[in-house]
Amino acid sequence: MAWRDRPTPPGPRALPIAPDAVTRIALDNGLIALIKEQPGSGLLAVHGYVTAGAMFDETRSGLARLTAALLTRGTRSWSSRDIAETLDGMGAAVGISAGMETVTVSARALREDAATVLAMLGEMLMAPTFPDDELSNVRGELVTGLRMAQQDTRYMAERTFRALAFPAGHPHARIPDGEEAVVASLRRDDLAAFHAVWYQPAAAILAVVGDLPAQSTAAMIRRVFGDWGGTGPRPLPDTPPAAVPPSVLRAEVRLPGKVQSDVIVGVPGITRRDAAYYPTMMANLILGQLGMMGRLGERVREQQGMAYYAYSDLRAGLIAGPWWVRAGINPRNEAQAVASIVEEIRRFRAEGPQQDELADAREFLTGGLALRLETTAGIAQALAEIELFGLGLDFIERYPALIHAISGDDIRRAAERFPPTAYAVATAGPPL
Repeated sequence: MAWRDRPTPPGPRALPIAPDAVTRIALDNGLIALIKEQPGSGLLAVHGYVTAGAMFDETRSGLARLTAALLTRGTRSWSSRDIAETLDGMGAAVGISAGMETVTVSARALREDAATVLAMLGEMLMAPTFPDDELSNVRGELVTGLRMAQQDTRYMAERTFRALAFPAGHPHARIPDGEEAVVASLRRDDLAAFHAVWYQPAAAILAVVGDLPAQSTAAMIRRVFGDWGGTGPRPLPDTPPAAVPPSVLRAEVRLPGKVQSDVIVGVPGITRRDAAYYPTMMANLILGQLGMMGRLGERVREQQGMAYYAYSDLRAGLIAGPWWVRAGINPRNEAQAVASIVEEIRRFRAEGPQQDELADAREFLTGGLALRLETTAGIAQALAEIELFGLGLDFIERYPALIHAISGDDIRRAAERFPPTAYAVATAGPPL
């Protein structure tokens, strides 16, 4: 969570998200809002998405990120200083940031300040002004960060991997943070044009959870966002096919003065809506996340001492991202560490999970979801994700059975998507 809030008050053991407890409204302009009453919390939490992320940057990598960063720096009615002082005075917060696919929107406020914060958030999304002085400051901060990142082995390993594993023109072939030269060249007109094209009500989802009647919340949403004009839904970008490579692809970058190497071993993965998502997600969990970074952490790091850290990550969204293993290693152990990672993948593909691993994964996933839904912010985020990926408002009801239905064989077959003989490996570290 980006902010702390109070756990929901105790009550009947009912699911926090159920179809009859959520009000879903579709405005005439295409915006979707999901509303959940949370009596007694005294809070309002908002979580939402606008499909306007870095995958729409095309040749201007960093445009989506800079545009999103300026939304909180001035609107038609609010200057940057007004926004900061008003939010601080209410003890409220608003956050907007761009990722690969979406711009994530979050807000929190006390119940009595809900209308003000929602109106402010609306202006940020619909009527930003992109003031030149604020643009200069934010652009300078991003350029400085990107320049510093050029000396970070984790960043450079990721940048190298993306260019190696994904074809040119694919959104995942580049880091969503942007390119230094591009960000430095962007001007106000570039941001305004990007905003006009991609910030559409039909691309927006808002989940609002709080201590207000659903009818009152719906009225506020209609009042704030009802006049947001747009050109209708925009399609996802055309992405060239990203397949598992026919053989092992290798690339490296050497940074003088560094004492650690970072390595990424991986392949293009799947989308969130792929039928194989759940067994693949569980394979990734057991392989490199559960407990102390799963099997990879246990064997490559703990038993073999080949890495300072080692874990796997599956980026499955509206488009297919990478399925990769990331590790920080002693430069002397680069080759051995990669061989150990690949051997663990080979073993997992052949054996699948042990029964205790499967049981632990099921318990972690079902218990983790319950923990996440203990706060208003967690419920709002879950609702927004349910809508984004079309999971249905009965998803929380179905989730435990869905997870328990995944067998060890399902997980072993899913792991076959990560071949031990055909993958991309990128290394960033000191000269050898």
